[in-house]
Amino acid sequence: MWLKGKLYLDEIREACIEFDTTIKQIRANCVPDVEIPEGTIVFPGAVDMHVHVRGMRLSYKEDVTSATKEATYGGLTLIMDMPNTSPYVNDRNTIKEKLSEFEYYSRCNYGIYSGVPREDVETMPIAGYKIFPEDLEKEETKLILKSEKLKVLHPEVPLYLFRNMRGTWMELASLYMINGKRVHITHATNSETVRISKAMGFTVDVTPHHLLVPGERDCLTKVNPPIRDITERSKLLSSIPQIDAMVSDHAPHSKWEKSLPYELCPPGIAGISFTVPFAYSLAFKGILDLDRVVDLISRNPSKILGIKYGEIEKGYPANFTVIRKENWRYSTMFTKAGETPLDNYPLDARVYMTVVRGKIAYMDGEVLPVKGVNVFDKNSQR
Repeated sequence: MWLKGKLYLDEIREACIEFDTTIKQIRANCVPDVEIPEGTIVFPGAVDMHVHVRGMRLSYKEDVTSATKEATYGGLTLIMDMPNTSPYVNDRNTIKEKLSEFEYYSRCNYGIYSGVPREDVETMPIAGYKIFPEDLEKEETKLILKSEKLKVLHPEVPLYLFRNMRGTWMELASLYMINGKRVHITHATNSETVRISKAMGFTVDVTPHHLLVPGERDCLTKVNPPIRDITERSKLLSSIPQIDAMVSDHAPHSKWEKSLPYELCPPGIAGISFTVPFAYSLAFKGILDLDRVVDLISRNPSKILGIKYGEIEKGYPANFTVIRKENWRYSTMFTKAGETPLDNYPLDARVYMTVVRGKIAYMDGEVLPVKGVNVFDKNSQR
């Protein structure tokens, strides 16, 4: 197949791509099978390193189909699923169960993390391990820190009793409780977490809601780690040049759960489809360079995960995020968790098309039945 249009090839220029599941060649002219309309730009496929798909016994909150349809609507070609579901994913059987669910129902490419495991899962096709605060002092955690796989840390120490005690010091203290190769710090909420993480040789990401949501006011804005005050959020925004990636930390819950009293409702903000248009809006507004945005949502996540992804180059997988310059207000479309504090946020970029493994997974409001693969399983990509 040949696709023609404006492409991001380290600069924006008119060109053609030939591809099937991988990119075969790029050249100036062709007779296209698909021509991207004026006002749109083809970017490398976007990657979200931090998603809570739920599924299994928590499918009433979100399932693989609804999450990955929403992901493609948001321009994502690859999502990475967290293990704190039910059952908890940290042994061979639950890993197989979760991967089987993705294999049958995912509309985009995927990978999963194991929790700190109860048995040896090192040879399984997982992306790495998620370390939660309650894991920091476990003997098993010390063992996985020696692994060559990625380790993703939720940076808080497990000492809090009440939400108003979850200060930034807990986030900073946790960084000194971990060491090892390929450590990634997720959802930093303040600039000191970013600074110390980088000084310690870790990679680090940030979420849009920790930048944008004006404080934790109700169940809809309740999230772990908590949203900081305007001073901390402003400092965090100024740290974006040092940040490696932007993630959604999509954490869906049912409407009735989010309707519980504040003390009882579960923390988590939905927004898997927000991150990519928000990031490109920053570029279109002149706040960030376009190169920096591609680094945050495509190139750097791919490098951190250690996969051949996030570039439009010969030999790379044919995954593309096509963005249209458009003023609109954000709303969800396919997720079960339709309410989010990001609703109605004004954006300047909208996803026109998402291409996964050479096939159109989403285009202009419609999701198509494309089958994603586990990018950490060599056999699944044949």
